[in-house]
Amino acid sequence: MFAMKLGLRNLTRQKRRNMITVMVIAYAFFAYLLMDSVMNGMEEMSFVNIRDLETGNIQIVHSDYWEEREELPLENLVYLDQDVEESLKNINGLSGISPELRFIAYLNNGIDELPVLGLGIDPDRYQEVFTTGEYLVDGLMFSLGENKGVLGEKMAQLMNLKINDYITLLVRTKEDTFNTIDVEIAGIVNSTHPMVNSGMVFVPLDIAQRALNVENSVSLIAIKVNPGYEESVTETLNQNFKGKDLNLKAYSWRESAETVIALSTAKKSGIGVVLFVVLLIGIIGIINNVVLSALERTEEIGMMKALGMKEMEIVSVFMVEAIGIGIIGGLIGCLLGAVGVGLLTKYGFDISYAGDMANYGIPILNKIYGIWNFSAFYFLFILGVIVALFSSIIPALWAARKDPVKAIYHR
Repeated sequence: MFAMKLGLRNLTRQKRRNMITVMVIAYAFFAYLLMDSVMNGMEEMSFVNIRDLETGNIQIVHSDYWEEREELPLENLVYLDQDVEESLKNINGLSGISPELRFIAYLNNGIDELPVLGLGIDPDRYQEVFTTGEYLVDGLMFSLGENKGVLGEKMAQLMNLKINDYITLLVRTKEDTFNTIDVEIAGIVNSTHPMVNSGMVFVPLDIAQRALNVENSVSLIAIKVNPGYEESVTETLNQNFKGKDLNLKAYSWRESAETVIALSTAKKSGIGVVLFVVLLIGIIGIINNVVLSALERTEEIGMMKALGMKEMEIVSVFMVEAIGIGIIGGLIGCLLGAVGVGLLTKYGFDISYAGDMANYGIPILNKIYGIWNFSAFYFLFILGVIVALFSSIIPALWAARKDPVKAIYHR
């Protein structure tokens, strides 16, 4: 008890030095918590954009198509027959089904030409899975059979297009011949996904099928499921396809977003490096503080040993002081971190100056919002206290093992 009281009292003896050490630890904690919030927020926004605007929760494709999906081939498509329809019926947790025909096209406005990703969709079913329609800033979504299309706002600006203008999509058919899809612009979207805004053109599914000569086939079927059902629905679908001897397979959105997942993994590695630096800063600060305290209190340590205090009691004095610095620094760092994370979650962080994040494989537009990760606060604070405790042991032992006579007389 005496050692604890003395250690706590020592916290106030060198106020300036202790305060500098506390603020260094607090700033390191604050920087880590802010970075953790931003990176987790970026990850969450990326995943939401992928699921809600690009892939859905699950994609059903022909097994051979999956390997070449980046080339958008018109071979190995999914034929929408009775077997496929029956395989999708009465599955618990499945909430939306959207067939899509994806194809390479060149958008022509009569003057300029631009390569784009064409999507043939059934608008009613598409809106069961995706939220693209919620981002319409002008016009309306088309209906099946209408020679109309929807495109992103960035593309419309680049090609100087507006509602009711006509565009031509130059495409290659399944037989590798050229054809065109002529549509009137029915709507313009400005979503949170850069690719939707700058590289996609949506047209009615039946119009696209006729133009590409693929009959009743689609590239894939996007599925939306209720929270918590993704794994079970994927397994059920694959069992149904196997039972009907269909060469189809259900893939999770995670398998479609390998690039973003890889970036997320790299992010976690980066967070680990930051955490190591944070802890290293804390260790160096605390060791420096304990060593300086020991040098300043050489006579005091000698007197304590001469009066009969044991080495471990003297060590305990320095350990209590170090733990106190760690606790105070951790609390201030977590408080500053809470303020910073709160501002990030409310106002976000503008990244528009960095350009189109899609160029870096990150499907995010303009702003990143932080998210609360309370476990990071608890983990960092507890780890900080533990690091403070163990980083004080060696310098404290060094101080406690001084010869009392030499310590008193500075020999």
